[in-house]
Amino acid sequence: MKILIVSTYFPPLNSIASLRPYSWAKWFSKAGHDVTVLTTEKRVEANSLKLDCTFFKVIEAPLRIPFMKSWYNYKENITQNIDVKNSIKYRLLLNLKAMYDKFSQSTGCFYTCRYPDWHDEWAGRAFKLVKDEAWDVVISSGGPYSMHRVGLNLKKHRKAKKWVVDWRDLWTRNHNGLRIFHPIEKYLENKFHANADLITTVSEGLADTLRQMTPTRVEVIYNGYDPDDYKNIIKIPRKDNKRYEIVYTGTIYRGFQDPTPLFQAVGELVAEKKLRPNNLHITFAGPKSSDLSEMAKAYGINDYFTYAGFLPREEALALQYNADACLFLEYSNPSVKGVLTGKLFEYLYTSNYILAIGVDENSESGSLIKKTNSGICFGNDINKIKNYILHRVENRNCNNIKKNFSIIEQFERKRQAMKLLELIEESGQPE
Repeated sequence: MKILIVSTYFPPLNSIASLRPYSWAKWFSKAGHDVTVLTTEKRVEANSLKLDCTFFKVIEAPLRIPFMKSWYNYKENITQNIDVKNSIKYRLLLNLKAMYDKFSQSTGCFYTCRYPDWHDEWAGRAFKLVKDEAWDVVISSGGPYSMHRVGLNLKKHRKAKKWVVDWRDLWTRNHNGLRIFHPIEKYLENKFHANADLITTVSEGLADTLRQMTPTRVEVIYNGYDPDDYKNIIKIPRKDNKRYEIVYTGTIYRGFQDPTPLFQAVGELVAEKKLRPNNLHITFAGPKSSDLSEMAKAYGINDYFTYAGFLPREEALALQYNADACLFLEYSNPSVKGVLTGKLFEYLYTSNYILAIGVDENSESGSLIKKTNSGICFGNDINKIKNYILHRVENRNCNNIKKNFSIIEQFERKRQAMKLLELIEESGQPE
């Protein structure tokens, strides 16, 4: 089949969201299909996601965001010319960038989440790059929702025989947004769903919500993990840590993920003189939202905490692999049930053990952790966290947990990609 995948998240963009569409492109190609990926133009950074994209075609279209190009140019010039910092233009750009970030993060608008979004203009130009070819299958992965505009246009122009709408998260049922635009969002969402041949999402919880919104078939394709990502890492024995090492890698979504119970528990143990810096340490790695140095200081555990910055993926995976435990934080939003992040599947495969905060064993993520015997769910029970940490610090060699890999292996990205192909075929062969 001739398959087009539309996604703004794609290598070399170093985000776990890039791995979902990449895995489809990789395994569809290896299964003998002709795959093309349509994505936004990427800036190559020092910590970019370095994955092999040679066995499928990638088409990039630039994303035009006002003043952003000037911002990047000035940002790069700072290292070459310190006087740039003192220029009026730079200070103006800095203030504009701060105002833009604050508005976007609080509303989701112009931030790949809610309407309007800069990707709307991109979608129109991107459509023109692929409209002259006929596609057996088009898979658009959102957010941003604008990716589905490309799929919808191809379907309406009879250039897509089959169209799959993939949601990594909910859109109109998600947080934030501006009320004035809600009718437009709902109209677009209904249009996407009505014209799709299949809708996919990342968990049963999200699938149940989507099934209440549309009669179109909704199925779950889990984010999963790819053993190929770890083949060099697992060749080396895990480090024999002298102190109990807890690691978190990835983004912290403030207001929806809360590591406070862990920090409070460690803070109380320190105040009770039951912990010392040489027997426990917590490391967070990821974007600026993961820098919880101020929280650590507030709980009196700054000597027990390190923010490692935004690491290349290989380093982040090695950090997970060598930790005594990986911290998993439930995404808590009353309007969004059953989110299974890609990070959880990485932890299931590579971590020594998972410490799940804000997670109940009856939730989708908690049930998976329990069934695979991969960790412990604390909910928000401070005393339970304290007792467990104290036990592990005093008994450094007691972790003889045997994971249930017969369950974990079901979430390999290859298996999930093949499941998606089967679902597409079940919905009818291309005409």
